Amino acid sequence: MGIPPLSWSSLLLTTCSLLLLFFLWRRANRVRLPLPPGPPAWPIVGNLFQLGKRPQESMYDLSLQYGPLMTLCLGMKTTVVVSSPAMAKELLKTHDHIFAGRQVLEALKSLSHHKSSLVWGEYGPYWRYLRRISTVELFSPKRLDALQHLRKDQVFRTIRLIFEDKGKVVDIGQMVFCTSLNLLGNMIFSTTVFDPHNPASAELKDTIWKVMKLLGKPNLVDFFPFLRLLDPQGVSRQMARYFKVLYDFSDTFIQKRLATSSQSVKPNDSEKDFLDVLLDFRSEDFTLVGIRALIAELFVAGTETVTTTIEWGMAEIIRNPQKLNRVREELDEVVGYKRRVEESDVDHMPYLHAAVKEIFRLHPAVPLLLPHKAESSCEIGGFLIPKDSQVIVNAWAIGRDPSIWNNPLEFMPERFLEGENSKIEYSGQNFELIPFGAGRRICPAVPLASRMVHFVLASLLHSFEWKLADGKRCELMDMADITDEFGTTFKEFKAIPVPRLHHHIY
Repeated sequence: MGIPPLSWSSLLLTTCSLLLLFFLWRRANRVRLPLPPGPPAWPIVGNLFQLGKRPQESMYDLSLQYGPLMTLCLGMKTTVVVSSPAMAKELLKTHDHIFAGRQVLEALKSLSHHKSSLVWGEYGPYWRYLRRISTVELFSPKRLDALQHLRKDQVFRTIRLIFEDKGKVVDIGQMVFCTSLNLLGNMIFSTTVFDPHNPASAELKDTIWKVMKLLGKPNLVDFFPFLRLLDPQGVSRQMARYFKVLYDFSDTFIQKRLATSSQSVKPNDSEKDFLDVLLDFRSEDFTLVGIRALIAELFVAGTETVTTTIEWGMAEIIRNPQKLNRVREELDEVVGYKRRVEESDVDHMPYLHAAVKEIFRLHPAVPLLLPHKAESSCEIGGFLIPKDSQVIVNAWAIGRDPSIWNNPLEFMPERFLEGENSKIEYSGQNFELIPFGAGRRICPAVPLASRMVHFVLASLLHSFEWKLADGKRCELMDMADITDEFGTTFKEFKAIPVPRLHHHIY
């Protein structure tokens, strides 16, 4: 006799019920991975007040107690802080695909900028397209070599202007900022974009400066998203005005180029500037809106990184006479006194390269890098990194970790000329030195930034002796006197140039 239909139904129902109960029991009793350890959080504000005015230093101090993978509650945002090369490698290499997202600052959502952004854009097909254009077409060695004459002309122009001012006090930061702005302007538009006597270009310079300052200030909305509509500090409103200035500036050059390109012969590939390249890639997906957003981003990110690095480099080298003498000996051996530095000379200056690495180690332009976002939950080091959590890599802490670097607070370029350290580069493969990040989200403009920093530093140090404006001995210069309250940018760093070459060379 067979089993009656009702009995089959009962058996199936019983089996399904037992399987469901077993699944629920297993889920309830399985070992849940804990979050990485971290300090106790206050109600509502979490650990915000523990960060202070120099968050990279506060996070480093906390990591000494809670470890290289640490959880902070910043307002309503769960944040995981990475403070060691091993943990950075886990996130930015082993699990790179999970942490390829960006935690977008609220200010960068103004005028929907983040939707067209290479730096802050959502990881996906459009971002990969922008990345491919940037790495293959804009920042490739071939393209950078082709535009080398533009960088040379701008650096020579800066050296000449300093010389013609006949020993007047130079604000290093302002001078480098304007030089970087024009270096980028020449590479993007094939023209000088900053003229102090032109109100329009002066507005561009001021706007870029304001954008950088605004992005560096804490915004309550980033920690408490429910305040978005109120915008209590007015950050989004201010940023919208600044973006409009940058967009209008870019649109002027774009429209002019479109008008002239239809009436003249197109340049050869080797003669194309960045704008020519971007217009060639224009499509239904990559429109003029995307082009102007990318250009605006190049100006803001490019000037910030290069200016900060060169300013720190000048300060560290000037205040260390022995290091300065060694850089000068190398410059005099390779270049001599009868001509100016060429970009190609830099390839033959190992000590200068070591000095730049040391600057990146001690003073990364973005100490906490740019925040990543976990696209899904992930286990690292036995801890759970929840989906959508913010992940911060403290490059400043890694660069000053005494377990990695001998005498980590000392400016010692020699460390990169000896032993295993001589193999360390900042291209994202060596996680002891990641000033530009690593993995999919590494800054695509590293090749350009590297060329600009080396060339400008070499030119300034080769062309002039530098004396402090206040008459103090250079080796007695106190960094605390010239840096801002966050210790990342300069309030005022002024020096007096003294020509060290024959006058006809300038």
